[in-house]
Amino acid sequence: MASGKDPVDYTFGRPVQAGEHTYDWYRKTHADEAAKRFGMDPKAVGDGMDTWHWWTGVDNSGFWAKLASLTGNPHQDLLGVKVDFLRMLTSVPRSKRFEVLGTLNDPDTVAADGPDQYGLTIDRMKAGSLTWDPEVFGYSSGVIGLQLYKNKAFEPTKWSLKKYLADASSVQPPYRVGMSCALCHIGFNPDHPPKNSSEPAWDNLASNPGNQYFREGMLFGYNLPRTSFIWQYLAHQEPGTSETSRFPSDYINNPVEIYPLYRVLPRLKEASVERITPAQRDMLHAMYRQVGLPDNFAGGALGGTAARPTIKTPHVLADGADSLGLLIASCRVYVNEGSDFQGWIQTWPLDPWDPVASIRRKFATREFDIVGKYSRDPNSFWMQTAKRMPNMATFLMSYDSYPLADAVESVQSGPATKNGKDYLTTDPSVLRRGKIAFADSCAACHSGKAPNPLPTDAAARRNAWREFVLRDDFLKDNVLSDDRRYPVSELGTNAARGLLTNSMAGSTFGQMSSLTFKQLKAGKMQLHDYDPSGRPVNLYNPLTGKYDNTFTGNAAYYRTSTLVSIWSHGPLLHNRSVGAVTLDPSVAGQVACYQDGMSKLLWPERRLGVRSIKVTTEESTLPDVFALMKRQLPEFANLPALDVSLLTVPKGTSINLIMNVHPRNVKSVLQAYVNGVLQGQPRSQFARLQRTNMDKGRRAMLARLLAVSTCPDFIEDKGHYYGRHLSDGDKQALIAYMKTF
Repeated sequence: MASGKDPVDYTFGRPVQAGEHTYDWYRKTHADEAAKRFGMDPKAVGDGMDTWHWWTGVDNSGFWAKLASLTGNPHQDLLGVKVDFLRMLTSVPRSKRFEVLGTLNDPDTVAADGPDQYGLTIDRMKAGSLTWDPEVFGYSSGVIGLQLYKNKAFEPTKWSLKKYLADASSVQPPYRVGMSCALCHIGFNPDHPPKNSSEPAWDNLASNPGNQYFREGMLFGYNLPRTSFIWQYLAHQEPGTSETSRFPSDYINNPVEIYPLYRVLPRLKEASVERITPAQRDMLHAMYRQVGLPDNFAGGALGGTAARPTIKTPHVLADGADSLGLLIASCRVYVNEGSDFQGWIQTWPLDPWDPVASIRRKFATREFDIVGKYSRDPNSFWMQTAKRMPNMATFLMSYDSYPLADAVESVQSGPATKNGKDYLTTDPSVLRRGKIAFADSCAACHSGKAPNPLPTDAAARRNAWREFVLRDDFLKDNVLSDDRRYPVSELGTNAARGLLTNSMAGSTFGQMSSLTFKQLKAGKMQLHDYDPSGRPVNLYNPLTGKYDNTFTGNAAYYRTSTLVSIWSHGPLLHNRSVGAVTLDPSVAGQVACYQDGMSKLLWPERRLGVRSIKVTTEESTLPDVFALMKRQLPEFANLPALDVSLLTVPKGTSINLIMNVHPRNVKSVLQAYVNGVLQGQPRSQFARLQRTNMDKGRRAMLARLLAVSTCPDFIEDKGHYYGRHLSDGDKQALIAYMKTF
């Protein structure tokens, strides 16, 4: 290869045709509207949109390339799953991606006519659609949120696609793939859904509601056999959720709704004062100065005293862990996408590139050091991203809502077609009844505004809320959330996400949460399920089929989710467990999903209950991680006959019974299996007994898994029983009123 020559030649597809809207149109249209409506600087809005859509934290493509190399190496991969976006892009056709992965295709790209000069069948950007620097933002891969970067280490004479697919560590590919926020957060425009989900136009997309059809697990498991337990785990992740602790793992399977970002500007008024450390205050002050924010920045105003500093901040994550202001919260997202990955990986309890070292340090976690390291270097990836965050925040503040009244159906095929307004109730008596039901059962948490003063007497407080909700301006600039944390013991919802540990002291994002949050989490809380009358009972035990399991863990909290445009966001709850799953983005499909979710929310007896537990649909095989354990743990070295291929997971087994185990307990789980097989016989008999006593060994293993579970809370769709005691008429009126949100 000649010195200085670009090793990769990117080829564009057909030219942009007359009448086709491009990203440049989408960007300008929104920026101009933000300037007109909110008085915002259109240049700042446009720059923020570029960051939101295309920025990959400088170089998170390096992280994904490193993972592709590891998991594509048949001699190193422990799990048998290929975490390789380039492989996915050339394997899953554009016409099938929405169906298989739930990803959205970029309107500025077209399907490849055939393999390119590198043998890759990857979408091409339309000639004339690229309006940014590809060195900074890459080229669109065809999947919104996955950007292609020319690989400077690529050597054309050594390249072979066949060799790469056989062993991704054996040769450098022509492209690296980076991830932006857009992958999860850009969704179909609820008011203008596409006619063809695989070929949306820019008119059909919106940057802030989140992709409620995204099947994140299938992004990694699309090519696995259903008999693999890893496929079972990934396939059962709810569409429209993200498992943000999949890599810096807390060993609690806790996918959470991809949160819609509505009315960010009025939401800042709901900020809470939280205690922080002096070191955190000094870091924030220095970062604010470098990125041009004042100390009283509305997304994280510094206050208190030198000895007892505070920050006034809205909350971002479902459990309220992002409590160091919007600047830190935004930068954290890019770390979680792979930015500064060399340091990020070192914080994980289990380093997949060096599992032996992880075992030796007993899977200890470390903090990603923003206080002492990354924020101090103005050229670090962390700080390069931080400098982009003020404009990105401005961009996100430029969105309000998507009223059902404005929705236009995707298919206008005849007189029976309904638009959004046709689903709305116009009877003022029904709407008034719904407003009163909302005031009595919902508004105390699901309103960003409140009567002032709010009476302390219960009857007077109820009347004050009713009068307030009945006001004509109640919904104007209302975030429909008080942005407060509530304990799981009060909400009754599944606790998995609330038990998240990554923001605790000593863990990956420990420096990114407040003292207030850490003190809340330090408390203890017993988890419960609930009987048909709503009374707490012990947790359901999938091994006995009874409510006979007890568990006490660190306190778990959830902050109130917004109800803005809730008509377009079913299924409901933080884990999207209440309501039927549908891949129909039409107005009719969205309304039907909302109706089903609200019906089950307000009539809990209609929920799945125990049937909502994630279970394997087929007998499945476990990855052979035990081979490593045998090599590293002397107590198992003398069991050469320990054959993991015999240790299958029965159909109907709770997936989280296996997923919610910390690696430090794997040894005891393996020992339970061995003891179950031996049934008191000498270890020398293991080879003879393994097949005959396999079921006994498996039962012993599952029992041990339950005993050491990090979260034995299995029922997904429980809790949030507010409003269950309303009359049927009040419930129907409430459903009708909330459609107007």
